[in-house]
Amino acid sequence: MSGAGRATRPPEPVSSAPAVAEIAAAIRACGWFALDLEFVSEGRYVPDLGLVQVAWGDRDDPEVATIDPLAVDPGPVVALVGDPERETVVHAAQADVSLLAERYGVLPQAVVDTQIAGGFVGLGDQVGYGALVESVLGVRLDKGGQFTRWLDRPLSDDQIHYALNDVRYLPRAWERLRSELASRGRLDWAEEESARLVARYARRTSPVEAYRRLRGWSSLRPRAQGALRGLAAWREAEAMRLNVPPSRIVADRTVVELARRIPESAAQLEEARGLSRGTARRYGEQMVAALRDGALDPPERPRARPPLSDAAQGWATMLTALLSALCRSEEVAPRFVASRSEAEELARWWARGGDEPAPELPLLSGWRRELAGERLLSWLAGRAAILADARAPAGIALAPLPDGTAAGEARAGPAP
Repeated sequence: MSGAGRATRPPEPVSSAPAVAEIAAAIRACGWFALDLEFVSEGRYVPDLGLVQVAWGDRDDPEVATIDPLAVDPGPVVALVGDPERETVVHAAQADVSLLAERYGVLPQAVVDTQIAGGFVGLGDQVGYGALVESVLGVRLDKGGQFTRWLDRPLSDDQIHYALNDVRYLPRAWERLRSELASRGRLDWAEEESARLVARYARRTSPVEAYRRLRGWSSLRPRAQGALRGLAAWREAEAMRLNVPPSRIVADRTVVELARRIPESAAQLEEARGLSRGTARRYGEQMVAALRDGALDPPERPRARPPLSDAAQGWATMLTALLSALCRSEEVAPRFVASRSEAEELARWWARGGDEPAPELPLLSGWRRELAGERLLSWLAGRAAILADARAPAGIALAPLPDGTAAGEARAGPAP
């Protein structure tokens, strides 16, 4: 099935406050809705919203509508994302949720992300909306409108068809996914992970932490780190004020170099490579003050962890590979289960002898421990062996060893 949703001319986007209020009331009455946003992010700190799409009512054949945010405030509808009594269905929500938090101050509550749900039923990590709809519903969507000019008016029929299809199939896809997750005993897993990630997407940027996103910050001396924190925070605040990318104010590489040198006057700034004289003249005093004040208040350095021993590095590599194989076998995206850093922390603990309490890692609690953590611990302790198995999805399998078998004794105990 293809070309879905193009049989008739689509309805015009809603452009009046009473119509927005009517949609919000209908959503409140039915208790759920699907949401998608079209926006333009190029050259902006916070994207400009170009269109809001919603679906509600019958999940198999929902009511659908678009709202024109250039003509009317969509606030009464988008605010429902923050209502814990109304389920919001989205796909790949990171950019949408971040925009709603920045533009409308909406913090998501009962939000489910079908991309995350797909990662728990074998659809892969970060499956696209079109691929998900085709896989789950057998509907092939036209994605030709994805990179159009959403701020231009009037919108074409093709743009509106494309936008409506982005929510038309979301409710039915989520119902199929929900049923599959429940049959596998994973519905709670997906809802928990969706809530965790969506909440993280909604966190607003803190200017004082912006320096940590710059390459090379951790190698600077304390005074230079303080200068970098001060200058990066000033740049972030200015970018927010002007709604432009921070790099348009001052390039990342230049920010780091200025923090390393800490020029003491606007005249010295003008000599800096990578900084235009116009920028130095416009912002010179502010930049010098940010560098100076930051250098006087360097951030506390976290206590450095000792490097992994050669043995622990090998264990971490094996743990990561085993985790990937287990997740592939179980049809769960590995990033939902554990990261490389967790594997390293687990290996670091085992290198210390494994006698002290295990580290508090998500991998070692709840469903993650049941799915993979316990089996990884069994391998570390020598209670399981890695087998080459052509029948396994990843070509390798972890098999328990009979009691008394000491295959893992060489791994146990402190690393030399």
